[in-house]
Amino acid sequence: MKPKIIFRKATISDAVKIKKTIDAYAEEGIMLFRPLYEIYGSIRDFFIVEKGKKVIGCCALHVLGEEYRPGRQGSILAEVRSLAVLKKEHGKGIGTQLVKACINEAEAMEIDKLFTLTTKKNVAFFKKIGFKEISTAKLPQKIWQECINCSRFPADCNEVSLIKDI
Repeated sequence: MKPKIIFRKATISDAVKIKKTIDAYAEEGIMLFRPLYEIYGSIRDFFIVEKGKKVIGCCALHVLGEEYRPGRQGSILAEVRSLAVLKKEHGKGIGTQLVKACINEAEAMEIDKLFTLTTKKNVAFFKKIGFKEISTAKLPQKIWQECINCSRFPADCNEVSLIKDI
């Protein structure tokens, strides 16, 4: 009997499993490491996919707030981040379902725009879901909240910024 696959919101007991899923990619330089305290602090942001008792994928919807737009009111902006699916589970639509869960939650929360930062390898994946490339300079909240702390910032950044209107 095949183990059942379940998509759901994460709980506190999933934090260590989420970290292990993310770390597998962070060790390859594909994703940023997320400290365990940060995962605990943002556990409500995460969706996970379980196969049996094992987390095989995760993704988070992280709300940043009002988009910085000098002289005018901005849209509410959120990030789709920490998308990780175990390699042996690739090609099964799990990543797409995780991102769509974030999109659906963003709609329910009345968020106007979603963005993500990803490697060139994953740009086509996000474009299929309706994201389009933009300059990272158009995301000052992200730059000053997180990118500024990255060892690759700014000259060696390997990420592409994409955005989707909701």
